[in-house]
Amino acid sequence: MRVTCIMVPVEYSEHCRRALEAAGVWADRLGARLEVIHVWDHPPLVPPDTQVDHPGGGRRSLFELIGENAEKEMLEFVAGAKLPPGVTVTHHLETGEPVSAILAAVARRGADLIVISTHGRRGLRHFLMGSVAEKVVRLSPVPVLTVPARFGQ
Repeated sequence: MRVTCIMVPVEYSEHCRRALEAAGVWADRLGARLEVIHVWDHPPLVPPDTQVDHPGGGRRSLFELIGENAEKEMLEFVAGAKLPPGVTVTHHLETGEPVSAILAAVARRGADLIVISTHGRRGLRHFLMGSVAEKVVRLSPVPVLTVPARFGQ
């Protein structure tokens, strides 16, 4: 199997930065490109046409502001990762349920491998929230490399 594209879902944590850096090593070795994805979900009780006051006057869409903030965070996140020179990195933002959005992006972008961080949730929190990484592993049509939260510490 030839790997040309590695998808790296992130939520801007240090755990995800380590997973991105591990993916960068693999991308360098395999000659693959990195696709970094962040998925944000609409707050469930907030209508999509919600407007907020914007500093400096005027009103703007709350979701537009969330998207702009996510883009700024993505740029800072990727810039802060130690990646091998020459590895091609693109990023994109998606909205919706994270697992579905990640798997749809894998298909759309032609990813051959997913590298995702685990966070080590345990007990009730894991039971109630589940794990995006766990669901991606179960449902992915491509191989998934999980990077433990403590990796590289």
